[in-house]
Amino acid sequence: MRFLALGFLALAILPMAAGAQQLTNPATNGPTLQAASIGFHANEAKTVGSRSAVATQVVRPHAGQDVALMAVGVGAMIVGALVGDTPGTIILIGGAAMALFGLYHYLE
Repeated sequence: MRFLALGFLALAILPMAAGAQQLTNPATNGPTLQAASIGFHANEAKTVGSRSAVATQVVRPHAGQDVALMAVGVGAMIVGALVGDTPGTIILIGGAAMALFGLYHYLE
């Protein structure tokens, strides 16, 4: 049962690790001078007609709550894998459900 729990944990972590190796912008190849700079930079709003580029971004009002649900769900999966036996399995499945619920609402 513990191997099943660790298998679910590995499946939950695998997409995060695989996404770390992908390019954020496939059009750029290699390092840039902007990426090499150090420190904080102010975002400059580019005006397009009477609207700014910052104002056209999508506002996600509950994104923090969805990310928190995913984090707590993965934490519960880890605790369930460590507890083991029947109670650990129940905690692991509950954590997986919570993480998937948060992911569903985050992707909406």
